[in-house]
Amino acid sequence: MMSVKCMRRASKVFFRLGQILLAWGMICFAVSLGTAYWVIRPTIDFQKQKIKLNEAIVTKNYGIFVACRQSEVHNAISKNNGICGSLFDNLSFNNTGTARYIQIAMSVAGGLYIVSFSLELVQCLPILRFRNFIAKNRMVEMFAGIATVLVLINMVIFAGEIKNKAERVSGQDDEEVGWSFAVAMIGLGLCILGLILVTIFRELPLSGDGKKGGSWLRPASMNVSAKMGSS
Repeated sequence: MMSVKCMRRASKVFFRLGQILLAWGMICFAVSLGTAYWVIRPTIDFQKQKIKLNEAIVTKNYGIFVACRQSEVHNAISKNNGICGSLFDNLSFNNTGTARYIQIAMSVAGGLYIVSFSLELVQCLPILRFRNFIAKNRMVEMFAGIATVLVLINMVIFAGEIKNKAERVSGQDDEEVGWSFAVAMIGLGLCILGLILVTIFRELPLSGDGKKGGSWLRPASMNVSAKMGSS
């Protein structure tokens, strides 16, 4: 009897942990998507490299949507990163269609994460019909899972088609992965782990009585037997 109660309590703890990890993963994804530090390029000396700003685009750092050019006066004292704006205006590359696809896919993933988070909040409402329908059909896991797969695929495409093939000026060969990309990787890992925990430990509806009980690791039959034993 005690083992069943302990299992129920542990399931709830792991389920809440999964929700927290998934929520933090979504936050990390949003932060990385809105910043321009997926790739950071070294600062160059325009005079030494004989580069004229009106003839070449010198990108300092960029992300999925935003890129920043290196300003003509760039030093450690001023810390001026130059002009930031659209990726298409501040980064030279040939794969315009691929970049646009990545932006659309990442936006769709963000929308799916919002839907998933909203559905999780809806389950907090005291309406059994909504709660049971969403839990039974795994709607939160479905939307969040599709979003996570989209993020993973498009991060790979970004690394292969944008980062590796974007044009560079002389002296920018040693570019580095920025903190925005690292945050995106952390968010992806949190989302995957959170999805696993939420999928395994979410309580599913019991057939017939409109209540919830049981999960993949704790079948509903254990709940029923526990109630019969306590009565």
